[in-house]
Amino acid sequence: MTAYPNAEDYVRAVQHPDRVFALPVLRRVVFELHPLFGIPMPASGNAAVVFKADLDGTDTALRFFIREDASSRERYAALGQHFAARDLEDCVAHPTWVDDAIRVNGRTWPMVQMSWVDRRTLDAYVGHLAGTANVGALALLARTWREFVARLQAAEFAHGDLQHGNVLIDTASTLRLVDFDGSWIAAFHGGPPPHETGHPNYQRTGREWGRWMDTFPGLVIYTALLALSRRPESWVELHNGENVLFSAEDFTPPFQTRTWRFLAGLGDAEVDRVAERLRRACDPAWRAGDTLEALLDARPRVEIPAPPQPVAGAPFSGVDASGAEAAPWWELTAATAGGPVPSSGAAAAPTAPAPPPTGSTIPPTAPAPSLTGFTMPPPPPKAKPGPSPEEAPSFAGARPAAAWYPRSGPT
Repeated sequence: MTAYPNAEDYVRAVQHPDRVFALPVLRRVVFELHPLFGIPMPASGNAAVVFKADLDGTDTALRFFIREDASSRERYAALGQHFAARDLEDCVAHPTWVDDAIRVNGRTWPMVQMSWVDRRTLDAYVGHLAGTANVGALALLARTWREFVARLQAAEFAHGDLQHGNVLIDTASTLRLVDFDGSWIAAFHGGPPPHETGHPNYQRTGREWGRWMDTFPGLVIYTALLALSRRPESWVELHNGENVLFSAEDFTPPFQTRTWRFLAGLGDAEVDRVAERLRRACDPAWRAGDTLEALLDARPRVEIPAPPQPVAGAPFSGVDASGAEAAPWWELTAATAGGPVPSSGAAAAPTAPAPPPTGSTIPPTAPAPSLTGFTMPPPPPKAKPGPSPEEAPSFAGARPAAAWYPRSGPT
């Protein structure tokens, strides 16, 4: 396997764009510099590094690979064609593969050029809304996310790693996606899948690569946003810096983690319904075979017990075979209602829910907000330059990428 340059190699190289870039237009690029060190400052991941640069007056993202098995020209060409053909270009930071773009360590290397998205990552935006208790915006974001996933799936596209670092909210409050090394389109059907299986805080064990692989992480994010729109202050307790609300341990039985207890404590019928869909999707036997919408609209299975076999010679309800006066048929009995008969003249008391643990305090749950005439606010301004403390430093991917095709030759 060819040893790709590392992040430091690229940092040194791009300080001299007139010498290292093959294309004349790239030789004019002006990179954003670190305010203290005065050198180009990349956002680094395990698959690539991304630099922000000014290219003839337009902010551009230049993505350089540090792993040979991250992606290929054929893959990005097919994705670009698919985005254009299926009208998804406003949903993505459009990628363009450039062969032999930069010379580093004595040879040339490819690059992916993308439009720069002036943005905040999903978790930073949600944290801002939760911190300001903007339940209306959180509810609208949940609905917008559901519609966004529906649009992607209708266009026969699956991102493969839907998570907070790969979902951006731009200054127009529009959702945009980045990092397509693990994506699926129809042109890839039947080919070998990537080794990348997505962020563990958004994926179930045994995730299968294919058209419907975004259904589960899409539901994870939707459930989190919906729940936070009811009680936004829970963000502080459940956000760990690498999630929106759920973590990997939440996807296995017995579903008694802090997150599941939070959901149950909301007492919200809509959240309960969506959470039940997520719980069912965590079953090891479950397989993603349709859209997020189909999963949300599916009716839960109801187990109907077999009817009891009639007993020969049994009297009708309310008739005493001994001849004694029987209770009127409209009064519930232990046999017909499954419980004791209340004493005469006394009303049966409803069963009270179990009290919360001693010393616990459950904050009130906000009702579902009305979204009539509501719009999502733009993300808060970001300190420049560089990533802000509350968000991941890169949209190049936070974990190792892997080959989407079989490796050939010596390794």
